[in-house]
Amino acid sequence: MEDWREKRNFKPCVLSNGWLMLEVVESFLSIQGEGKFQGRLAIFIRLFGCNLNCFGFNVKQKSLKTNEILTGCDTIRAVFKSHFSAKKYKNADEIMNLIYQKCENLGTKPMIVITGGEPLIHHKNEILLEVLERLIKQNFIVQFETNATIKVDFAKFGIYKKCIFAMSVKLENSGESRAKRIKTEAIKAISKNAKCFYKFVLRGDENELNEIDEILKIAQNEVWLMPMGADINELEKNALKVAQIAIAKGFCYSDRLHIRLWDKKEGV
Repeated sequence: MEDWREKRNFKPCVLSNGWLMLEVVESFLSIQGEGKFQGRLAIFIRLFGCNLNCFGFNVKQKSLKTNEILTGCDTIRAVFKSHFSAKKYKNADEIMNLIYQKCENLGTKPMIVITGGEPLIHHKNEILLEVLERLIKQNFIVQFETNATIKVDFAKFGIYKKCIFAMSVKLENSGESRAKRIKTEAIKAISKNAKCFYKFVLRGDENELNEIDEILKIAQNEVWLMPMGADINELEKNALKVAQIAIAKGFCYSDRLHIRLWDKKEGV
């Protein structure tokens, strides 16, 4: 077995004077709850901001700044930037030290999950690019959780070819318009250049399957169907019928393990 712990450097890095910032909502060590790698030990880095609101998921949370009730997905605090705040990292050293600290005393190497919001809105950020280069050089598995609406220039930013992409292309049930949520060129670019798979959120309606068929015409990839469920009650309501659909269609099924274990608790 690879003794990966001997290859990491836990000494404090000498911080450089970069002028860029990368905004991070939260970071934590947990298990991957969704998709192809569910159950895998992972460090999550949640970046700030998104290009979609997905109000159709009907998750509600109070604004920390105005006290109004916001409606969107289960990561509202990463989406509504004017209502929440994030920690501003000034260079890659700060983020790498954060990762190293979370790796302390682990018996196995975690994967790194870059999520959001929509993390690929930051894909040109020099801090993020340097972090990715260093992670890949140290043989970390890096996975992006993306809505696949941002077209990445893989020729210019070749490091993304070495990452894995969970493409959670949004369906009509998200409440977003088709023009905003399905970007053909972005999906094709990821599918052509990197390891990837689809992860669709379903209530279990027939029209959802029709949409998935349309998306598969853009690019064929492995499909994971996941029940809509921001809390344990909604998950229980939708899980069985989505699993039955997956079996009938020959797709994979993804539960939401973090919801099963911790319900609506954040940071797990």
